[in-house]
Amino acid sequence: MTTLTPEQAREQANATLAALYANVTNWDEAILNQAIDAIAGDGRPFSMNDVRAVLPELAHGTAGLFFHSLVRRRSPRQVDIVGEEPSTAESTHGKPIKVYVLSPERREAIAARAAAARRAAA
Repeated sequence: MTTLTPEQAREQANATLAALYANVTNWDEAILNQAIDAIAGDGRPFSMNDVRAVLPELAHGTAGLFFHSLVRRRSPRQVDIVGEEPSTAESTHGKPIKVYVLSPERREAIAARAAAARRAAA
């Protein structure tokens, strides 16, 4: 067994994540973005428990990778971590999961899209 340097381990982890992210389709991203914006667009905190309640078929793997990408994105910021709560997924046995709020940048984008839709409908 070979011991990896921290840089090699980081490169290996990034390559693995990139391969996994490639399996998250644009369709999955669109559905997850729409669900998150609907759940938390008003500033309410949310977690994977909330997403799992409305999109159980995407709650495994795909949604987790999607959340990981949201947390990592810095410009524009997407979500802020505000706490933890127990997971409601049976497989996790109540393991703590993160609770988020949408960033001000994302809430502003939601408001701008809503205003544009209202103007287009008028």
